[in-house]
Amino acid sequence: MFQVRKITHFPNSLFPSVAEIRQPSSAEALERAELNLTCSHGSVTTETIVWYRQLPSRGPQYIVSGYQGIVNSIDPEGALRIRQDRKSSTFSLRRVRLADAAVYYCALRDTVRQPGAASVQ
Repeated sequence: MFQVRKITHFPNSLFPSVAEIRQPSSAEALERAELNLTCSHGSVTTETIVWYRQLPSRGPQYIVSGYQGIVNSIDPEGALRIRQDRKSSTFSLRRVRLADAAVYYCALRDTVRQPGAASVQ
């Protein structure tokens, strides 16, 4: 079983040019089950929504990005779903594996310096 735990939250007061990003405090999934990681981004206009993961003892790794609709990812196998109002997104891991244990970040542009984060353990 895997648990998703909120690691950090970066409010607008720390990064005034970035919308507030929030992720849930916890979620669990059995191995080979689907796991949905959600991210609320408040008001989004033109930014691309980007998801990263950081494996233990490694730097952040780009997973997937998109502007609207559904965008599939290959490694890890999953899909980014962006709500039509663009105020939230969900990255779905299709079949969770132990190798997916990492910190997952969502961001509103291609950067890892200003994310919200969730850990999969």
